[in-house]
Amino acid sequence: MSLIDEAIQKPEIRIKKAIRILYWFFASIMLLTVVYAWIWYPEPYEFFQEFISNLGARVSEHETLPNDISSLIISIGFGLCALISLAIAIVYLTQPKLKFNYWKSFLNFIMFIGAIGVGVPKDQPIIHPLHGIGAALFMVTFGFLNFVHQRLRFTRKYKPASFERTWDFYLDSVISVIVFVVLVFFIVFYALGKLLESNALLIFSTTYQKIALLVNFFAILILDLDDI
Repeated sequence: MSLIDEAIQKPEIRIKKAIRILYWFFASIMLLTVVYAWIWYPEPYEFFQEFISNLGARVSEHETLPNDISSLIISIGFGLCALISLAIAIVYLTQPKLKFNYWKSFLNFIMFIGAIGVGVPKDQPIIHPLHGIGAALFMVTFGFLNFVHQRLRFTRKYKPASFERTWDFYLDSVISVIVFVVLVFFIVFYALGKLLESNALLIFSTTYQKIALLVNFFAILILDLDDI
């Protein structure tokens, strides 16, 4: 690579590194928000029976205890995640040299809306439907966005001269499949649980909700510059 080519690519690389750092902040804030909300939840949190949404409610699920601290933590934490998602969406929108920039900008903007909805307590009068809509948008978009990022490297197949099946390639392959499968399982079990009003199926959906968040958290941590 010539010095001129390096000079042209350096700004793009710096932007990719900035986006990756923003994603790391996003994932870390999301995970810490859930953990701290869990710690301050006023009754024992039933991991396999309750959705994360319960941590952000104004009162606890079973004992109807005041849940002001945990609810505030969820609102602030996901509010910060929303701002980071919006910042990433704007960066992608202004960088046409990045692959699929408009598509990724759109997904991050949807995740921005979803994160705002998650921050609305599910038992908040009048505006509580915003929580359900936001939570659905956040979970689906978060998983799909990670899937898109992890699959990006596969577009290099159309450039045989530069494509190489490295360790990173196989890691992206595995992670992209896991992210997609976990997301599909969550959607299917949640939909069937609601449709059939089955507590057993809802237990699967609450469990896969946590699994999906953890898988996507890990997927963001291992993003490399080629994925962005």
